[in-house]
Amino acid sequence: MSANQKPVISIVYHSGSGHTAEMAHAVAKGAASAGDVTVVEHEISEADFNQGRWMNEATLAAMDESDAIIFGSPTYMGGISAQLKSFMDATSTRYLQRSWVDKIGAAFTVSGLAAGDKLNTLISCATFAMQHGMIWTGVAESPVTGEGYNRLGFFFGAAGVALFEPPSEMPNAEDRQTGEMLGRRVAALAMRLGSNSKPE
Repeated sequence: MSANQKPVISIVYHSGSGHTAEMAHAVAKGAASAGDVTVVEHEISEADFNQGRWMNEATLAAMDESDAIIFGSPTYMGGISAQLKSFMDATSTRYLQRSWVDKIGAAFTVSGLAAGDKLNTLISCATFAMQHGMIWTGVAESPVTGEGYNRLGFFFGAAGVALFEPPSEMPNAEDRQTGEMLGRRVAALAMRLGSNSKPE
């Protein structure tokens, strides 16, 4: 990014029933509130799968041009969804070319239980980002009282709970606020790093 360009924050996610999409929107809202940044959401679409493999070169090209990439997935059976994993597998050429080195990375997830092994999902996303040479960013806020922001106490990323309720009701307002905080932190870091770059 040159000194005169706005940082681009990309949010790429899969949402099976709409709950993770709600968190994605909250993360995007938080990132947009941080200042002069461009925030773009990219939902993993079933239309981009062919014989079980995901491929959307336009989405990958958008990631190449991003300063930060925030990954989102529901936690299914203690891990990331197969759809987000297929996206990750499709980035192997970027891995070989080291295209995403020093981009900021972060993640969020939703599951039906307060714990629900969500940490495994967040660590999987962090491991993926580290393999690409990205700079990982977690949640900075601590749930000192057990309520409010980051009420579930996850620091690798933003986490929410979604029961079998309409997506508009879950995750709740506190979990969405945690998503906003993660997005805002990522965007603020992207702006800070961008301000230190030299004009090309």
